[in-house]
Amino acid sequence: MTNKGFTLIELVLVIAILGVSIGVTTDVLISVIRGYNKTQVMNEIEQQANFVSMKIEKELRSAKDITTPATSGQSGTTLVFINDDNETITYSLTGDILQRNGDAVTSSQQPSGVKVACGSPNCFELKGTTPQIVRITLVFTQASPSPLKVFQGDISIDSTIVLRSTY
Repeated sequence: MTNKGFTLIELVLVIAILGVSIGVTTDVLISVIRGYNKTQVMNEIEQQANFVSMKIEKELRSAKDITTPATSGQSGTTLVFINDDNETITYSLTGDILQRNGDAVTSSQQPSGVKVACGSPNCFELKGTTPQIVRITLVFTQASPSPLKVFQGDISIDSTIVLRSTY
């Protein structure tokens, strides 16, 4: 008489092998998802930081005069300058939002919002008056990470800009 089917030992071995392979696969998938989340968060923050940095630099390079901060060595959270069309442009950090003439340049709304803070002690510092040199130090972080995100990063912008019309 021939027995057809599986023995209990064979069945237990198959279940054990499946359990190990599912555990390894789950671990790899979790690692890939964490890497994706980290990349997504950093890309969102970096995109906002690059946009703000390029916008300020472009306007400042062609500005005529900086009115705030007024003298070399002064610094703060507000930068006021006169552009080449004789308009007064004001960049200020209000809370964790950077504003240009009262309109928000950054947003802290999800999913791609960022918080902006000053770098070392202040955001804007006038380093020289002839030519006028401005140092900008801003730190961008994720606005309000959801509880599911396992990573939170930040991007620091530290640039020095010379006004072309002052040299």
